[in-house]
Amino acid sequence: METQYQELINKLNPKYLKLNEPLALHTTVGIGGPADIWYEAQSTPEFIEVINLARRLQIPVTILGRGSNVLISDEGIRGLVIKNGSKNIIIGQEVPIKETEELEEEMERIEYRWASDNQKGTFKYEFKDLDYDESNQPRIEVKIDSGVDMAFAINFLITKGITGLQWYARIPGNMGGWIYNNVHGGTHFINELVKSVDVLSDNGAVVTLKASDLNFGYDKSRFHNSNEVILSVTLNLFRGDKEKAKYVALEWAKRKAIQPHRSTGSVFKNISKDDQIRLNYPTASIGYIIEHVIKFTGFKIGDAGVSKAHHGFIENFGKATAKDYISVIREIQKAVYKANGLKLHPEIFLLGFKKEEISDII
Repeated sequence: METQYQELINKLNPKYLKLNEPLALHTTVGIGGPADIWYEAQSTPEFIEVINLARRLQIPVTILGRGSNVLISDEGIRGLVIKNGSKNIIIGQEVPIKETEELEEEMERIEYRWASDNQKGTFKYEFKDLDYDESNQPRIEVKIDSGVDMAFAINFLITKGITGLQWYARIPGNMGGWIYNNVHGGTHFINELVKSVDVLSDNGAVVTLKASDLNFGYDKSRFHNSNEVILSVTLNLFRGDKEKAKYVALEWAKRKAIQPHRSTGSVFKNISKDDQIRLNYPTASIGYIIEHVIKFTGFKIGDAGVSKAHHGFIENFGKATAKDYISVIREIQKAVYKANGLKLHPEIFLLGFKKEEISDII
């Protein structure tokens, strides 16, 4: 394997290459052991070339975006960890109404689970008052490379009078990660805007998939069960109200500012509406359950602990390890199951772990 590693290293641009790079430097939670080989491709064609080369050399490949929504093992990740550093955003032509209607007919409606508890607890922010309908606005195609930082994309497109992404303000990540996990902002899911996705297939070919091929669901897509790599995404956005979209994006960001920064994001999937009704909870939020049902305010193991700002988040309060973080997850799951019989499911991705380390929590 050393020979294959060296062959790959020799063909990479040393300016963007690091060996034994601590992945804690590349995650929002600040946790993660070393990558054998860390590389940031500067364009999508280079991204494709490097992945295909690593695959040919039988070197494991892990794609890492902005480092949110992931927890990486203290042992790190073997093989190549690669980031697509491409920043391409291509604004296309207006979309005919007939084509837009056909896409909307094909789109599967997904039950959102967004609800805050306005009466009790720390999770008080809500967004329904900001919601509005843009369906009567002209649509326009925008192609975004998978590596594009979506905070930048939202602001850039709004300045061009292109709207539709304002509901996702202050959700960290790049375009590829958003599609991979069908990111949701309040009552909206990114799949509502997707026309197609270009992917790198197992055999090294670039293939275009229609939105109807992507098996979108709550926090999931077909990419959870395939070895395809997302290269770029074509969205049907709106020629909407620029000032209104700007206000909504800023207000979203302001209301979400209470969310802790040194975390993976929301750790668990919210419960279903049926479970919420059955248990007579005022919200489907996991944060409510952690705060008021199992009363884990201030719970910590090592430097990993439940955030007091938003109990659905686990923070790194100092030098937390992945082992600490997993232990907190495990204790929350056990306490919730004992309290109401619910099995909580992580919505974060666990990378670099042995199966036996995490089999009981996934």
